[in-house]
Amino acid sequence: MKILSVGLGGVLGALARYYIYVRLNSNLSFPLGTLTVNLAGSFFLAFFLTVALKHLYHRSFLVLAVSTGFTGAFTTFSAVSVEAVNIASNNPILSLTYLAVGFFGGLGLAFAGRYLGKLVSASITDKFGGEAGGVG
Repeated sequence: MKILSVGLGGVLGALARYYIYVRLNSNLSFPLGTLTVNLAGSFFLAFFLTVALKHLYHRSFLVLAVSTGFTGAFTTFSAVSVEAVNIASNNPILSLTYLAVGFFGGLGLAFAGRYLGKLVSASITDKFGGEAGGVG
């Protein structure tokens, strides 16, 4: 069940990444689609895990499907590396900027996702009294 969950999440994450990549990179020489999915993925993974590890821990197949499967396939480090090398051949400063925005933006958004996840998690606990799903 866990392998199937990761696989299904991976298919959905890859399709979402491809859709965003096509929509945002259609007429650009800058890889905006890749930057967008990696920044969004940083926020989403931190947010999701903050909430899920407290309220969905008893549904490990769902946590794996979303975190490892979906987010793992949605984000892409290898594309960032190749795109940075390609950009550097024409514009080294833009390449460094791309890497810095991706890294520091992703880190900042991961902190923001974790913070928002804690707020949502506290709200769930207040509303349902204890852990969600009747556990705890």
